Amino acid sequence: DALIKERKAQLADLAKQVVELEKKIVKQRDTTWRVLEAKSCKHLQKKIELLEMRLSHVTVRYNTIMTRNNRLREETASLQIQKAFYDNCYWKLEKSLAQQNKLLDAAIEQATEDYEQWMEDLGRISDIRDVRCRETIQYNIRLLERKCALHQETRLKNFFLSKCADLSVLKEQAKEREGIRGEF
Repeated sequence: DALIKERKAQLADLAKQVVELEKKIVKQRDTTWRVLEAKSCKHLQKKIELLEMRLSHVTVRYNTIMTRNNRLREETASLQIQKAFYDNCYWKLEKSLAQQNKLLDAAIEQATEDYEQWMEDLGRISDIRDVRCRETIQYNIRLLERKCALHQETRLKNFFLSKCADLSVLKEQAKEREGIRGEF
């Protein structure tokens, strides 16, 4: 049994050595194959072409990116110029608006003062009209009173005149009667 175990252990060692040797052979074969491939002109030529194509693609892409970058820089510069122009216009308009607001405020203040003055003038005009109306009414009342007084005086005068005329007619009639009686 010991001998069988020993032989089995030797066989296991030998199997391990065989596996290791196979690995070394495969490794050496791969290395040899790579060396042969590297030495192969066709393979090198294909690698060179592949690398040149990749370089060409990368160069084209790089140039495209650089062109786009330059265009974006130009657009940025143009936009900055436009921004400066619009900022200048904005500040001019802001200044003009501030001046117009000041003028508008002054005009509103003047209009308010004028309106208040106008309202005061309207109040004075209304007061003057009221006074004039009252004075006109008083004048008309006095005029009517005077007309009435004049009319009454005229009637009184006419009454006295008519009475005086009647009296003088009566006196004449009385004289005539006395003259007729005195003749008798």
